[in-house]
Amino acid sequence: MSPPKFDSPAAEYFRQNYLWPEEKVVWGGQPGRGRVLQFNAWFCVVGCFLCFFLFMIWRSIPDYGDIRLPEALLVFGSLWLALTPIRYLWRASRTAYIVTDQRAVILEKGLRVRETIFYPADITDYKLIRRSGDRGDIQLRISKNRASNPYQEDKQKWVPGNLGTMVSFSSSSPFLSYNDGFWGVEHIAEGALALNELRQIAERDQKNHQR
Repeated sequence: MSPPKFDSPAAEYFRQNYLWPEEKVVWGGQPGRGRVLQFNAWFCVVGCFLCFFLFMIWRSIPDYGDIRLPEALLVFGSLWLALTPIRYLWRASRTAYIVTDQRAVILEKGLRVRETIFYPADITDYKLIRRSGDRGDIQLRISKNRASNPYQEDKQKWVPGNLGTMVSFSSSSPFLSYNDGFWGVEHIAEGALALNELRQIAERDQKNHQR
């Protein structure tokens, strides 16, 4: 398995600032454009409806005064929702998926750097969804050893059952997180192999600890 080429801003930033001295990159990728367009697509539908609704109201009022803060916030919020696909495409261009011999990392270098790390003990399981060619999704699951947070609690509250499965098949779920896994990546078989090697590290460490 050959290391990925660092040809994205996020991957280059990771190599220069986050890669540990003894750490080796074994796989890398980026979100697929077609896949990220599906993320929370209902945001765009709601935003476009609100923009159209506000436009019709504006047309029906012959004389209107100064725009007040609540009205400005409503217009801004509607545009923010309507532009969801563009925002996610921009995030995808600034995001790198990286698996090293010690951890898996989702690094987003946008207006600020956002890093999500999965250590071997965190990757208790994952779901692989193959699509056309050697492309697909790798839904990472948070280990039960990791502290619960409001985001995870909301998922469990509103959608009972297996947490990882719920997030994987529901591409328009309101709880879908951009940082839950590797989305629309190429060479998915190599990515799965790299994650399996990390899981084996965790299993070996657990056995040594039990001894």
